[in-house]
Amino acid sequence: MENFDPAFRELAKPGDILVSGFNFGSGSSREQAATAILAKGIPLVIAGSFGNIFSRNSINNALMGVEVPKLIHRLREVFTTSSSQDGKESGEKVLTRRTGWTLEWDVRRSKVTITESDGKSWSQKVGELPPNVQEVIANGGLEKWVKAQIGT
Repeated sequence: MENFDPAFRELAKPGDILVSGFNFGSGSSREQAATAILAKGIPLVIAGSFGNIFSRNSINNALMGVEVPKLIHRLREVFTTSSSQDGKESGEKVLTRRTGWTLEWDVRRSKVTITESDGKSWSQKVGELPPNVQEVIANGGLEKWVKAQIGT
């Protein structure tokens, strides 16, 4: 994330949810794109859409990802590129910010619920995680899943 926003390193904290735009991870053919996010302690990435290779590498390394295009559009509505985190016009583009919003992902029902900082809540149906993908992630990634399958 360093070449996107040098401030990301200081702003992102373990346990945060990384929310990005559309086609996140496009061109990230190496596993390090997913493992670096996990190494920062970020367990979940939400995007409008994901690049195919990044998506597969995420599953293989047990990084959860979910597509929520409505959230991306809503964030762009609320946080214009020229407003600061407190909503005041600054004229400076803010690349990484803490929104104060929360997200709950009900994997079983394939639904996310977003609560914005003003208390407004809304839900959206999201794509289902197939059982085999859930199993790989629950085992801690593809390598650990394979080890569990062969009994080592």
